[in-house]
Amino acid sequence: MAVSTTILSVISFAHYRDHFKKEYNYIREIIIGIASAVILYGVFYLGKIILDSSALIPNLEQNISGVYASKGIIPEWVIAILLFFPAGFGEEIFWRGYIQRKFSEKYGKMLALIITVFFYTTVHISTLNPVLMLAAFIAGIYWGLIFIWRGNIIAPLVSHMVWDPVIFIILPFN
Repeated sequence: MAVSTTILSVISFAHYRDHFKKEYNYIREIIIGIASAVILYGVFYLGKIILDSSALIPNLEQNISGVYASKGIIPEWVIAILLFFPAGFGEEIFWRGYIQRKFSEKYGKMLALIITVFFYTTVHISTLNPVLMLAAFIAGIYWGLIFIWRGNIIAPLVSHMVWDPVIFIILPFN
């Protein structure tokens, strides 16, 4: 994953370097990114409570454990770093910074959001894990909306980079 997101980052960055050249209030965008990561964690926490009390996803605990399967193979601090960069960074640069932005130019912001979320969710089908697919769907909508709201990649980028290590390593749900 680290290699593929790095390659996608380079390709995406080559097409849209202006993401980091414009005059943004970077402090504000970083604060919004961190705050939105905390809010998204809360959304997922509430979602877990709802899923725990329902039978919507069979074998829920097994599917959640499957999301965290690689934790025993690689030291957690290494996973946390790789989730922060290049994974979180690369996914945002590619999915929102390149794909959603490209489709926005052609089809408008809302249709671009729908298309991007569809593809972002679809790439997770290979895991055959309904919890991971649902998480990708919800997070894709969330970060896509932040991208539209802020008009730049910085806040969703920071949000994704912070959220990944928190949900997978620091405060996991398993």
